[in-house]
Amino acid sequence: MSRCLIIGKPNVGKTCFTLSFAEYLGLKEVKMTIKQPAGYQATQTFAINDAREELISIEPNKTRSLHSIDLNLPMGKGKGHLTLIDSCGLSDGIHPDYEVRKAMAQTIRQIKESEVILHIIDLSRLFRDGKMQIPIIDDMVMKYVQSPQAYAILANKIDLESSQKGLIFVRNELKKVLVIPISALYHLGFKEVKSFVWRNL
Repeated sequence: MSRCLIIGKPNVGKTCFTLSFAEYLGLKEVKMTIKQPAGYQATQTFAINDAREELISIEPNKTRSLHSIDLNLPMGKGKGHLTLIDSCGLSDGIHPDYEVRKAMAQTIRQIKESEVILHIIDLSRLFRDGKMQIPIIDDMVMKYVQSPQAYAILANKIDLESSQKGLIFVRNELKKVLVIPISALYHLGFKEVKSFVWRNL
């Protein structure tokens, strides 16, 4: 079974994408395996909308453990198997909260253990200090991912008019990386994400 890790900074839409992608693939409820940084593991089942209420927050680092969903995907006459893994957001510098630091370390370890990496960037948050720039932590993640892994940037919030300049910037800056524009909220670009994931199972 291939493992597909969703990574990115806090509040870029990782959990929203994970749940929306599961919904796009036909799930009305999700059975999540929640693995704590200390190794403890539990399973919880949510209706998709209940999961959104419970797991998505405007507060950073709401997700502090790996949340996995197993998916069976139709492929020709058979099925492919995929574990979709939501993760703790990665921040620049040393986070003051010890629990968040442990969760970030868990995310980084999972990068090495995953065959497919979907790296979400928020197009609406690229303008800093008077100019467009790729956040430092996102640049570090791109350099850390191993070349044999299937890797794509999901450029989120394409539904916002203000994100169009961000998309042009990202595509110009990351010409050697597959960039898929998406809206995690409105399922935009999910057909392209599905095709990318399918090709790498």
